[in-house]
Amino acid sequence: MNLEPRIDIIASALADPSRARMACILMDGRAFTSKELAHSTGITPQTASFHLQILEERGIITAIRSGRNKYHRITNAAIASVIETLAGMAPADHLKQPAHSLSIRKASHQMRIARSCYDHIAGRLGVMLAESLCRRNLMHIENGSYQISDESVQFFSSIGIDASALTKKKRSVVRCCLDWTERRFHMAGSLASALMDQSFENDWLVRQTNSRALSISPLGYEVFEHHFSLSKRAIEEPSETEIGAPLSA
Repeated sequence: MNLEPRIDIIASALADPSRARMACILMDGRAFTSKELAHSTGITPQTASFHLQILEERGIITAIRSGRNKYHRITNAAIASVIETLAGMAPADHLKQPAHSLSIRKASHQMRIARSCYDHIAGRLGVMLAESLCRRNLMHIENGSYQISDESVQFFSSIGIDASALTKKKRSVVRCCLDWTERRFHMAGSLASALMDQSFENDWLVRQTNSRALSISPLGYEVFEHHFSLSKRAIEEPSETEIGAPLSA
């Protein structure tokens, strides 16, 4: 009798390119219909429904009914963390291939600057926010995970986030999440989720249509520079690996 966990069942669900792409699209954190996912993935609605059924059966996504529509979303933060970790482990050679379309290069650049990773900020901005907190001793890495300092409570209060209340919840306050484009850690957990919510509510960040990419508003750049010492130039500075390759939306 095999008593080992059936990791192969989860792995096989994500082994298909179309299902993997759907999972990446759903890492946006929002819920989408099968028709929307079919269009974004470039497959027929019938094929999309087949793949979504497999993802749902394996517990990777959850279906939600609203009126006549059926929406699909990542089941929870733990599943999202697994997908992002796998993305960080995946070969990155294709990222160095130049994109020939100007629109694709622009979309690729925007995805690298800032994007949603389920319920928190990823991309260069996400990584730089975490590193800024570490430089100021408001957060540090201990035993492979982020730990916040007592001083960080006052800091986050200054931008409208009650960090002390988050420590009383069952969910981890802040943890490391490997960024698949930057290959460094950004923040995940309830504090990171609160930061993204605050960014949306105050129009520091704006979601882009049909993409995980996030636009940084002029006010957002001011806030990130004032509170995190991150200049617009530093955030938008292309990394050495950025050649303009297309990224999954």
